[in-house]
Amino acid sequence: MKIVIFALLLISALHAATGPSPGHLAMCSGVKQCLNYDFPQCSTVEKKPNPDIKYNAEFCAPYLELKQRGLQASDGRAHDLYRYLGRQYRVIYKLNGKLPVSKGTMMYLFDNMEFTAQLVNAYRKTKYTIKYDSPDKKYFSGDNGDNLFGSFVWLLNDSAGTKPGMHHVFFGRGRTKILAWKLHGTATAILDLKEVGKDSVAYEFRAIVSPSGAVLNSIMNMSVFNNVVKGKIKEIIDNIEKAAHEFSKGNRTPILNYAPLKNQKWKKNLQDFETVVKSSH
Repeated sequence: MKIVIFALLLISALHAATGPSPGHLAMCSGVKQCLNYDFPQCSTVEKKPNPDIKYNAEFCAPYLELKQRGLQASDGRAHDLYRYLGRQYRVIYKLNGKLPVSKGTMMYLFDNMEFTAQLVNAYRKTKYTIKYDSPDKKYFSGDNGDNLFGSFVWLLNDSAGTKPGMHHVFFGRGRTKILAWKLHGTATAILDLKEVGKDSVAYEFRAIVSPSGAVLNSIMNMSVFNNVVKGKIKEIIDNIEKAAHEFSKGNRTPILNYAPLKNQKWKKNLQDFETVVKSSH
Protein backbone atom coordinates (compact mmCIF):
# COMPACT_ATOMS: atom_id res chain seq x y z
CA MET A 1 0.00 0.00 0.00
CA LYS A 2 2.83 2.38 0.91
CA ILE A 3 4.44 1.69 -2.45
CA VAL A 4 1.22 2.58 -4.24
CA ILE A 5 0.88 5.84 -2.27
CA PHE A 6 4.51 6.71 -3.00
CA ALA A 7 3.98 6.03 -6.70
CA LEU A 8 0.91 8.28 -6.77
CA LEU A 9 2.82 11.05 -5.01
CA LEU A 10 5.68 10.70 -7.49
CA ILE A 11 3.29 10.91 -10.45
CA SER A 12 1.68 14.00 -8.91
CA ALA A 13 5.08 15.62 -8.41
CA LEU A 14 6.09 14.89 -11.99
CA HIS A 15 2.82 16.29 -13.26
CA ALA A 16 3.35 19.48 -11.23
CA ALA A 17 6.93 19.78 -12.47
CA THR A 18 5.86 19.56 -16.08
CA GLY A 19 2.99 22.01 -15.67
CA PRO A 20 3.15 25.57 -16.97
CA SER A 21 5.64 27.79 -15.17
CA PRO A 22 4.59 31.11 -13.58
CA GLY A 23 6.60 32.90 -16.26
CA HIS A 24 4.82 31.09 -19.07
CA LEU A 25 1.41 31.90 -17.58
CA ALA A 26 2.40 35.55 -17.09
CA MET A 27 3.54 35.77 -20.71
CA CYS A 28 0.37 34.18 -22.06
CA SER A 29 -2.12 36.12 -19.95
CA GLY A 30 -0.36 39.50 -19.99
CA VAL A 31 0.07 39.74 -23.74
CA LYS A 32 -3.44 38.46 -24.36
CA GLN A 33 -5.11 40.81 -21.88
CA CYS A 34 -3.07 43.93 -22.74
CA LEU A 35 -2.31 43.50 -26.45
CA ASN A 36 -4.94 40.95 -27.48
CA TYR A 37 -2.12 38.89 -28.97
CA ASP A 38 -2.25 35.10 -28.99
CA PHE A 39 1.00 33.22 -28.58
CA PRO A 40 0.68 29.92 -30.47
CA GLN A 41 2.31 28.06 -27.57
CA CYS A 42 -0.36 29.25 -25.12
CA SER A 43 -3.59 27.40 -24.44
CA THR A 44 -6.96 29.09 -23.97
CA VAL A 45 -6.76 28.49 -20.22
CA GLU A 46 -3.24 29.93 -19.99
CA LYS A 47 -4.39 33.15 -21.67
CA LYS A 48 -7.06 33.82 -19.07
CA PRO A 49 -6.48 36.81 -16.74
CA ASN A 50 -4.66 36.29 -13.47
CA PRO A 51 -7.31 36.95 -10.78
CA ASP A 52 -4.71 38.78 -8.64
CA ILE A 53 -4.01 41.35 -11.37
CA LYS A 54 -6.11 44.26 -12.59
CA TYR A 55 -5.38 44.61 -16.30
CA ASN A 56 -6.14 48.32 -16.30
CA ALA A 57 -4.50 51.20 -18.16
CA GLU A 58 -1.70 51.46 -15.60
CA PHE A 59 -0.78 47.79 -15.76
CA CYS A 60 -0.95 47.60 -19.55
CA ALA A 61 0.85 50.91 -20.20
CA PRO A 62 4.33 49.32 -20.61
CA TYR A 63 2.96 46.78 -23.10
CA LEU A 64 1.38 49.49 -25.22
CA GLU A 65 4.42 51.76 -25.07
CA LEU A 66 6.81 48.99 -26.10
CA LYS A 67 4.51 48.10 -28.98
CA GLN A 68 4.42 51.74 -30.12
CA ARG A 69 8.21 51.83 -29.95
CA GLY A 70 8.40 48.93 -32.37
CA LEU A 71 8.72 45.84 -30.17
CA GLN A 72 6.78 43.00 -31.75
CA ALA A 73 5.20 40.39 -29.48
CA SER A 74 6.27 37.79 -32.05
CA ASP A 75 9.96 38.72 -31.56
CA GLY A 76 11.46 35.67 -29.86
CA ARG A 77 14.00 37.83 -28.03
CA ALA A 78 11.16 39.53 -26.16
CA HIS A 79 9.56 36.39 -24.77
CA ASP A 80 11.64 36.55 -21.60
CA LEU A 81 10.61 40.17 -21.15
CA TYR A 82 6.92 39.24 -21.28
CA ARG A 83 7.44 36.41 -18.80
CA TYR A 84 8.21 39.04 -16.16
CA LEU A 85 6.27 42.05 -17.40
CA GLY A 86 3.05 40.10 -16.91
CA ARG A 87 3.64 39.22 -13.26
CA GLN A 88 1.89 40.73 -10.29
CA TYR A 89 4.94 42.33 -8.71
CA ARG A 90 6.87 44.98 -10.58
CA VAL A 91 8.16 48.45 -9.85
CA ILE A 92 9.00 51.32 -12.20
CA TYR A 93 12.00 53.53 -11.45
CA LYS A 94 12.57 56.87 -13.16
CA LEU A 95 15.74 58.93 -13.31
CA ASN A 96 16.56 61.93 -15.47
CA GLY A 97 19.31 64.46 -15.87
CA LYS A 98 21.87 65.95 -18.25
CA LEU A 99 25.29 64.84 -19.40
CA PRO A 100 27.88 67.38 -20.63
CA VAL A 101 28.68 65.47 -23.81
CA SER A 102 27.69 65.87 -27.44
CA LYS A 103 25.26 63.61 -29.26
CA GLY A 104 28.11 62.15 -31.32
CA THR A 105 30.13 61.40 -28.20
CA MET A 106 27.17 59.70 -26.55
CA MET A 107 26.50 57.53 -29.58
CA TYR A 108 30.16 56.47 -29.71
CA LEU A 109 30.04 55.46 -26.05
CA PHE A 110 26.92 53.36 -26.67
CA ASP A 111 28.52 51.67 -29.67
CA ASN A 112 31.61 50.81 -27.60
CA MET A 113 30.31 49.94 -24.15
CA GLU A 114 33.32 47.79 -23.20
CA PHE A 115 35.48 50.89 -23.64
CA THR A 116 32.93 53.12 -21.90
CA ALA A 117 33.15 50.97 -18.77
CA GLN A 118 36.93 51.47 -18.72
CA LEU A 119 36.53 55.25 -19.04
CA VAL A 120 34.19 55.36 -16.04
CA ASN A 121 36.63 53.19 -14.09
CA ALA A 122 39.47 55.59 -14.86
CA TYR A 123 37.59 58.60 -13.52
CA ARG A 124 35.66 57.02 -10.65
CA LYS A 125 38.09 54.28 -9.52
CA THR A 126 35.33 51.74 -10.02
CA LYS A 127 35.66 48.20 -11.36
CA TYR A 128 32.90 47.98 -13.95
CA THR A 129 33.24 45.38 -16.68
CA ILE A 130 31.13 45.04 -19.82
CA LYS A 131 31.64 42.17 -22.24
CA TYR A 132 29.89 41.66 -25.57
CA ASP A 133 28.40 38.17 -25.90
CA SER A 134 27.51 38.36 -29.60
CA PRO A 135 29.30 39.77 -32.68
CA ASP A 136 26.49 42.27 -33.33
CA LYS A 137 26.88 43.67 -29.78
CA LYS A 138 23.18 43.12 -29.08
CA TYR A 139 23.90 40.72 -26.23
CA PHE A 140 26.25 41.76 -23.44
CA SER A 141 26.97 41.12 -19.78
CA GLY A 142 28.66 43.02 -17.02
CA ASP A 143 29.41 43.44 -13.34
CA ASN A 144 30.60 46.09 -10.91
CA GLY A 145 33.61 44.08 -9.74
CA ASP A 146 31.89 43.20 -6.50
CA ASN A 147 28.36 41.94 -5.90
CA LEU A 148 26.31 43.03 -8.90
CA PHE A 149 26.04 40.95 -12.09
CA GLY A 150 23.80 41.18 -15.13
CA SER A 151 23.24 39.99 -18.69
CA PHE A 152 21.28 41.97 -21.26
CA VAL A 153 19.80 42.05 -24.73
CA TRP A 154 19.63 45.36 -26.62
CA LEU A 155 16.15 45.00 -28.08
CA LEU A 156 15.73 48.36 -29.80
CA ASN A 157 18.22 51.15 -30.52
CA ASP A 158 15.74 53.45 -32.23
CA SER A 159 12.62 52.74 -30.23
CA ALA A 160 10.83 55.97 -31.15
CA GLY A 161 11.21 55.62 -34.91
CA THR A 162 13.24 58.82 -35.16
CA LYS A 163 16.75 60.06 -34.31
CA PRO A 164 18.63 56.75 -34.45
CA GLY A 165 20.87 56.07 -31.48
CA MET A 166 18.86 58.25 -29.09
CA HIS A 167 16.06 55.90 -28.01
CA HIS A 168 16.87 52.50 -26.53
CA VAL A 169 15.14 49.48 -24.99
CA PHE A 170 17.08 46.82 -23.08
CA PHE A 171 16.04 43.71 -21.18
CA GLY A 172 18.27 42.09 -18.60
CA ARG A 173 18.61 39.67 -15.75
CA GLY A 174 20.63 40.57 -12.68
CA ARG A 175 21.66 39.37 -9.27
CA THR A 176 23.24 40.91 -6.22
CA LYS A 177 23.99 40.01 -2.62
CA ILE A 178 23.16 42.44 0.19
CA LEU A 179 24.03 41.14 3.66
CA ALA A 180 22.14 37.81 3.92
CA TRP A 181 19.92 38.50 0.91
CA LYS A 182 20.64 37.04 -2.50
CA LEU A 183 18.47 39.10 -4.80
CA HIS A 184 17.58 38.10 -8.35
CA GLY A 185 15.48 40.11 -10.75
CA THR A 186 14.84 41.30 -14.26
CA ALA A 187 14.54 44.75 -15.75
CA THR A 188 13.14 46.25 -18.91
CA ALA A 189 15.06 49.49 -19.34
CA ILE A 190 13.95 52.38 -21.54
CA LEU A 191 16.47 55.15 -22.19
CA ASP A 192 15.57 58.30 -24.12
CA LEU A 193 18.23 60.86 -25.02
CA LYS A 194 17.68 64.37 -26.33
CA GLU A 195 20.24 66.78 -27.69
CA VAL A 196 19.74 70.04 -25.78
CA GLY A 197 22.92 71.82 -26.89
CA LYS A 198 26.11 71.32 -28.85
CA ASP A 199 27.76 69.71 -25.84
CA SER A 200 24.80 68.58 -23.79
CA VAL A 201 22.44 65.60 -23.84
CA ALA A 202 19.43 65.18 -21.58
CA TYR A 203 18.42 61.68 -20.56
CA GLU A 204 15.34 59.98 -19.13
CA PHE A 205 15.87 56.49 -17.80
CA ARG A 206 13.09 54.15 -16.73
CA ALA A 207 13.44 50.61 -15.45
CA ILE A 208 10.50 48.25 -15.06
CA VAL A 209 11.86 45.83 -12.48
CA SER A 210 10.47 42.48 -11.32
CA PRO A 211 11.89 40.20 -8.62
CA SER A 212 12.42 36.52 -9.36
CA GLY A 213 11.10 33.93 -6.95
CA ALA A 214 8.51 33.66 -4.21
CA VAL A 215 10.84 34.89 -1.47
CA LEU A 216 11.56 38.10 -3.33
CA ASN A 217 7.89 38.60 -4.05
CA SER A 218 7.20 38.42 -0.33
CA ILE A 219 9.76 41.08 0.56
CA MET A 220 8.48 43.53 -2.03
CA ASN A 221 6.13 44.92 0.61
CA MET A 222 9.12 45.48 2.91
CA SER A 223 10.69 47.73 0.25
CA VAL A 224 13.96 45.79 0.47
CA PHE A 225 14.04 44.92 -3.20
CA ASN A 226 12.86 48.40 -4.20
CA ASN A 227 15.53 50.21 -2.21
CA VAL A 228 18.35 47.93 -3.33
CA VAL A 229 17.50 48.23 -7.02
CA LYS A 230 16.97 51.99 -6.85
CA GLY A 231 20.27 52.41 -5.01
CA LYS A 232 22.20 50.32 -7.53
CA ILE A 233 20.73 52.19 -10.51
CA LYS A 234 21.41 55.58 -8.96
CA GLU A 235 24.98 54.61 -8.06
CA ILE A 236 25.76 53.67 -11.67
CA ILE A 237 24.11 56.79 -13.09
CA ASP A 238 25.99 59.00 -10.60
CA ASN A 239 29.32 57.47 -11.61
CA ILE A 240 28.58 58.01 -15.30
CA GLU A 241 27.54 61.63 -14.70
CA LYS A 242 30.60 62.47 -12.60
CA ALA A 243 32.98 60.83 -15.08
CA ALA A 244 31.34 62.78 -17.92
CA HIS A 245 31.70 66.06 -16.05
CA GLU A 246 35.41 65.47 -15.40
CA PHE A 247 36.02 64.57 -19.03
CA SER A 248 34.08 67.62 -20.27
CA LYS A 249 36.30 69.89 -18.15
CA GLY A 250 39.31 68.60 -20.07
CA ASN A 251 40.71 66.50 -17.24
CA ARG A 252 42.66 63.70 -18.93
CA THR A 253 44.92 62.81 -15.99
CA PRO A 254 42.77 59.86 -14.83
CA ILE A 255 42.94 58.39 -18.35
CA LEU A 256 46.74 58.80 -18.52
CA ASN A 257 47.16 57.21 -15.08
CA TYR A 258 44.76 54.31 -15.61
CA ALA A 259 46.87 51.27 -16.49
CA PRO A 260 44.21 49.22 -18.38
CA LEU A 261 43.74 52.04 -20.92
CA LYS A 262 47.42 51.74 -21.84
CA ASN A 263 46.64 48.29 -23.20
CA GLN A 264 46.81 48.06 -26.98
CA LYS A 265 43.18 46.91 -26.98
CA TRP A 266 41.98 50.33 -25.84
CA LYS A 267 44.50 52.63 -27.58
CA LYS A 268 42.54 52.61 -30.83
CA ASN A 269 39.34 53.36 -28.90
CA LEU A 270 41.01 56.30 -27.17
CA GLN A 271 42.20 57.74 -30.47
CA ASP A 272 38.79 57.32 -32.10
CA PHE A 273 37.04 58.73 -29.04
CA GLU A 274 39.20 61.87 -28.98
CA THR A 275 38.54 62.34 -32.71
CA VAL A 276 34.78 62.13 -32.12
CA VAL A 277 34.97 64.58 -29.23
CA LYS A 278 37.02 67.10 -31.23
CA SER A 279 34.74 66.89 -34.26
CA SER A 280 31.78 67.74 -32.02
CA HIS A 281 33.29 71.07 -30.97
